[in-house]
Amino acid sequence: MKIIIHAFHRRPLATLACVTVAALWSVSCGSGSPPAVPTAAPIQSSAAIWFHPLPAAVAWPGGNEVGGSTDFFSLFQANAPWPRAIARTQAIGMYAAWITAVSDQQLQSVVAFLNAHNMGIEIEAPALQALETCGSGVEGYVPFGQSIQTFTLAYLQRLQSFGAQVLFIKVDEPYYFGSVVSDPRSCHFSVEEVASEVGQYVQLVHPIYPNTAVGDVEPIIASAYTPDVVTAMGQWHATYQTVTGARFPFFFADIDFSNPEWPSLVKSLESAVKLASMQFGIIYIGDQTDTSDAEWSGKVVSRFQTYQGETGGQPDYVLFQSWEPHPQFCLPETDPTTFTGVLDAYIDATS
Repeated sequence: MKIIIHAFHRRPLATLACVTVAALWSVSCGSGSPPAVPTAAPIQSSAAIWFHPLPAAVAWPGGNEVGGSTDFFSLFQANAPWPRAIARTQAIGMYAAWITAVSDQQLQSVVAFLNAHNMGIEIEAPALQALETCGSGVEGYVPFGQSIQTFTLAYLQRLQSFGAQVLFIKVDEPYYFGSVVSDPRSCHFSVEEVASEVGQYVQLVHPIYPNTAVGDVEPIIASAYTPDVVTAMGQWHATYQTVTGARFPFFFADIDFSNPEWPSLVKSLESAVKLASMQFGIIYIGDQTDTSDAEWSGKVVSRFQTYQGETGGQPDYVLFQSWEPHPQFCLPETDPTTFTGVLDAYIDATS
């Protein structure tokens, strides 16, 4: 199973990546003096940090073809050079398909490291079953010919056998890809049918991990929803609660950063989600078109400064994730262009 790239494309921000990173870290951009950009003001935040890098193909047998971090496994070695970020990270993200593909030795070593450092796991996983006529090849579905029950139990039981602490699971955009998206390959289920399938997925999880919080993540594309994205998300979550008898414990916004109105849109969504008694999370990511780690990481820093610094967003969770070619390097955290360098930038900004 591959990572499916999201159906929308984000254009680069006008802010130059190196200038953004330099402003926060007080380092120079190449030769000459540092740019005349003031250090960003501290952000007041108590959000828990989740960290979800994309393993490069070398770390994902037969899977990922889009790039990713070549030093992924170095994160989990003794004395790995990211002690500050380790101390602040609540959960490490894993793609469900990667859990089934990686070797026993590699997965066991990752789990042992996480347990030793008091970090849990969050999983991004499909919750819909493709039919013979639709769904296969669409994000959020287990393809026809494979069983969602068999697939789900396989990665959960594998983690359980190694003593993994699975704290969270994000069902992979079931409302959007199950009902909303215009892709003709989608099954275009009713919202009630999507809710029912997700509820059945949760029933697969809890016999193995009874305390795992299973929440939702959806793409925040303003033009995709009727009458508007905030109302549509509220209706979807209310339908899920009606159908299953339980609300989602949390919701993550996967943002279309090409929309210049994204900060105010997401802030309205955050308010609505919290009003519905769910915790709110935001995914910080770069762009598919980024050509370097510096460009990618600079955009991530700019985006958390925009949302939490300028817009006043107060998410409960911040997820630093990639399904894109960059960053190629997670380490060391002392380099502001690496993935853990981005985590350190966030820690500095919110300390």
